[in-house]
Amino acid sequence: MSRSRFSLDTPITWDARLLLLIRAIMKAMAHCDLCEMDRAFCEHGLAERRRNATATATGLLISPSGIAHFAGCPHKGDHQDYRKWDELNAPRAWERLGNGEQLRATGGQSLGLTATDRCKDCDSHGPW
Repeated sequence: MSRSRFSLDTPITWDARLLLLIRAIMKAMAHCDLCEMDRAFCEHGLAERRRNATATATGLLISPSGIAHFAGCPHKGDHQDYRKWDELNAPRAWERLGNGEQLRATGGQSLGLTATDRCKDCDSHGPW
């Protein structure tokens, strides 16, 4: 039976404890290969999170001018009259609009609107 150099009774130096702590922190972190930062804080991780969020977003709103918005978009302002707006609940609608597709409304009061473009504010900052 081989014996290890260390046993449970061996005291750990301050340096060894620090190394163990750093290793534990690094293993919990998703490291970005492009910028060598934690992906929770780097621009590449942010872009990935935003891409995933927009891909799964549902319940888009279509303005009377044919612009699709995420619910809660501040671009519309404080005016809450959505009587002339329609809803768009289609799979991957945000992505499809970005690829140039035009999507007809699936809900709302008029059901006559077609989304032809995406809101620039929502594109930069959404979904809210």
